[in-house]
Amino acid sequence: MRRQIKLISALWGCMLGSMLLIGLIFQFPFLSHLSSSLTTGLEEMIFIAIALILNRDWLQQPLTYSLTATWRQRLHPLEPTLIVTGLMGGYTLMTAHRLNTTLTILFIAILISLFEETFFRGMLFRASRQTLGVIKAAIFSSLLFSLTHLINLSHQALSLTLLQLVFTFVFGLLLCLITAQTASLFWPLIIHATNDFFSLMQPPINLPGIHSTASFQIVEVVIVVLLMVPILRKNRAWLP
Repeated sequence: MRRQIKLISALWGCMLGSMLLIGLIFQFPFLSHLSSSLTTGLEEMIFIAIALILNRDWLQQPLTYSLTATWRQRLHPLEPTLIVTGLMGGYTLMTAHRLNTTLTILFIAILISLFEETFFRGMLFRASRQTLGVIKAAIFSSLLFSLTHLINLSHQALSLTLLQLVFTFVFGLLLCLITAQTASLFWPLIIHATNDFFSLMQPPINLPGIHSTASFQIVEVVIVVLLMVPILRKNRAWLP
């Protein structure tokens, strides 16, 4: 068990170091003139390639992005999550104004989710699940997923970063549970991409008592925790 955990931690450290190095490279003068969208897109494609190489050389795990034959039977506890996801995606599209900007941001959101779901749920969660079980593996891999977002301190305030760490931790837990429930990365990819699309587009939010990004993110944390409940009730055997 310790050897597997050390390997997973080492892979995470390797990826985190790669992300920091690639981010630094894109600050060089001959690349710094690129638009933020192009830079983010190129970075995410590089991250995906690194993740696939690490998986090939160290974990050798199959990455399942397609739906399994029994996917309809596995959806029962996910209906609330899919409804919320559909509402988020629909509202974001309805409030969008420029088609080219919307499509660009959607493409970036898909790339981000493809990298993060491949690495954190497809690789780290699956590898740790073999020795820790579903719940402990979900907590461990989600903690690594959350801590990765500390790199955002380079461009955002500490308070927002700390809130983001909390949100990404509980969001990672939800995505791990969905991965275990569906035996595929398909729905986690869809849900994650929709969330990132919503976050990047920043559609107007007019809710009572919600006047800031911080207050809205607190609401998001509560919603994500509630969405985990039906999945855990369906799979009580996962609990210690």
